[in-house]
Amino acid sequence: MPKRRYRGEKVDDGREVDSLWQSQPETIKRFINQRPDYEQLCIEVAYILRKRIATQSIDVALVTQRAKTLNSFLEKIERKKYESPFEKIEDFAGVRVVCLYVSDLDEIEAIIKAEFDILEKVDKFTDKAPDQFGYGAVHYIVRLGKKNLGARYDDLKDLKCEVQVRTVLQDAWAIIDHHLVYKRESDIPSQIQRKLNGLAGLLETADDQFDRVREERQDYLRTLEDSSGDEYAFLSSELNHDSFAAYAARQFPQLPSEAFDGQLNMGLSMVNRKSYPTLEAIHSAIEHLYPHLDQILSVVDLEADSGNARVILLLSVVDAEVRNSDAFPEHWKQPIEELSLKLDL
Repeated sequence: MPKRRYRGEKVDDGREVDSLWQSQPETIKRFINQRPDYEQLCIEVAYILRKRIATQSIDVALVTQRAKTLNSFLEKIERKKYESPFEKIEDFAGVRVVCLYVSDLDEIEAIIKAEFDILEKVDKFTDKAPDQFGYGAVHYIVRLGKKNLGARYDDLKDLKCEVQVRTVLQDAWAIIDHHLVYKRESDIPSQIQRKLNGLAGLLETADDQFDRVREERQDYLRTLEDSSGDEYAFLSSELNHDSFAAYAARQFPQLPSEAFDGQLNMGLSMVNRKSYPTLEAIHSAIEHLYPHLDQILSVVDLEADSGNARVILLLSVVDAEVRNSDAFPEHWKQPIEELSLKLDL
């Protein structure tokens, strides 16, 4: 963010902020009067994006918004020497979407196209000029689309908002880049330029590799799904987060694999991987307990019911190591142990 400036401080060319109030009072008054509308525009655009991104099941790191501050506005018109700042400046309102993968950029762009009128697109990721360096992002200048009608939007429909879309690694570069004083490659000492170019290349390669890892995981999940009809092939799968989730879904299709975020990992933490290296090892240990499931459930209060919680519960009946683990609910240990003795397990 630009350095906060107060009245009496100097701007870049040595003029005081006070002098701008004296020389451009109408410009400043207009900015102050319009800023609440830009604040509201940020809120609306960010809300629409969050809602549509969630609907499309796209995981993002964050969606943030901000309206340009007066200090930032004054600094920009001084630095850029704008005579008509309201016609030149397009980032009075700004929203940033930070996604996880490069392949998400196209999906998010499709949402932006569907929800807003795109006035301009600047691809700083692929369209860098020869005298630019670093790792870019994609910026859009948008207005609210035709879907956003009514009195709520009357004061906002003609205003512009800048939407920045970038990956986590692009965002990391932007944060570092903000603290660098170089804006052109020709300004950089050669030894620093080599390091910066190398770093930008590494980040771009890492983004590509994250995409490949996601693709490989999706292929693995499809393999698990395809093999679910072949019990031998399916149960031969190694025990891991994804295979355990698939097993829980296969055994209890009417339940979610986990009832809250992290529940599945918590369940896996109770399982000794050496004792249960494959799904077959778990299934063999508990398959004879499925007819007794209602009886087992009756002795515990399974508030967060899910497929993986039931699998762990069944495993705890035959495996003292599971029910004595720190993550296993303390108030379940005695009734499960007593039931295990009763069932002669």
